[in-house]
Amino acid sequence: MALTKGIATREEEFHGVLIAGAGICGLATALALHIKGIDSLVLERAESLRATGAGISLKANGWRVLEQLKVSEELRKLAVPLTGMDMKNIRSDKVIMVPYRNECRCVKRSDLVETLARHLPAGSIRFGCQVEEISLDPVTRYPIVSTSNGSIIRAKVLIGCDGANSVVSKFLGLKPVRFLPLWAARGLTTFPEGHSFRNKFLNLVGKGMTFRLVPIDDKTIYFSAIQSRLPKGCANSRDPSLIRQVALQAMQGYPEEILDVVRSCEIESVTLAQICYRAPWNMLLQPFQEGTVTVAGDAMHAMGPFIGQGGSASLEDALVLARCLSETAIGDDREPARSVQEVLRSYVKQRRWRILRLCVQAFLNGQLIVASSKLKKVVVRTVVKVLFKGSTTSQWHDQYDCGSL
Repeated sequence: MALTKGIATREEEFHGVLIAGAGICGLATALALHIKGIDSLVLERAESLRATGAGISLKANGWRVLEQLKVSEELRKLAVPLTGMDMKNIRSDKVIMVPYRNECRCVKRSDLVETLARHLPAGSIRFGCQVEEISLDPVTRYPIVSTSNGSIIRAKVLIGCDGANSVVSKFLGLKPVRFLPLWAARGLTTFPEGHSFRNKFLNLVGKGMTFRLVPIDDKTIYFSAIQSRLPKGCANSRDPSLIRQVALQAMQGYPEEILDVVRSCEIESVTLAQICYRAPWNMLLQPFQEGTVTVAGDAMHAMGPFIGQGGSASLEDALVLARCLSETAIGDDREPARSVQEVLRSYVKQRRWRILRLCVQAFLNGQLIVASSKLKKVVVRTVVKVLFKGSTTSQWHDQYDCGSL
């Protein structure tokens, strides 16, 4: 993507590492780099920290990263440990109980992003500013970035942590995300006197809807209502009252205590989004790096919420990327771009196979939900059995350790 002629006349600035996006992955990457003694600047298009999605489940592999980032104990105080998952069809009394062998907690996204941001040096995040255009210096192969506020930034490294619709991933030539015919309404509900739900992940399946409920603490519940059909005109709605109403209308037959969770939700926390993913078959050949530009988090591997690993995998990206970059003298102006490119290639190599396996399992689990025929479900279950030892709720991902900083 070339820079336009008028850009060259704007005032330029230089940073060693530029990060696009102040979400979980962008902030974790900045913090990991800070711990390794590497300064970075995070560009965020919003005017303040955003925490869309209300809550996020973090498995043991994610908590290992948070320990390396020195924020785990602070966050553990805000979220109860979950002991397992109960899965139930609302038309049946049968309950499938899956105990958790490893640590799992659901945290408020706002708690997570605010904690990560609080541990960064002042001035690390520039709000109201996003990457618009990218080019590479023809000599050094360093990125040159044009931003929405009119500045030109030259950096030694550009890391795209700017989500599923990433500008950086488009520059790298990644295939666009795909969408499942599923929409997730998410929100938080607080019970001032405390709730009666056990510290378990509750997964309830009804006709056309899967409802997921997770305690965050003794008073707060995170829920997501995943629907396969929406009334006309509701798919892109940002009206939280309408989103709640549509979810309740689709929850016929659900227990009254579950309906109360949705009725009593914090209306400002309610969002609706269609579930997207990056096709796993593209992971083998996708160009995750060019020059000293790369991607991490959803910009690299957006996946559906079917194995609960999106957030934890993004934290892994941050740690591995910071560790790789620390192997260069990136703070030294004399450092040639070649060595930075080499460590970015190493980062991509380390992450490609890990995220491929995650994306494959998330994709297959999603296909089980949307499959319209029994034959397709049998085929998908057979593939899962071959690849993942027959369990669609396998916890082996949780045991993965991406190492230390």
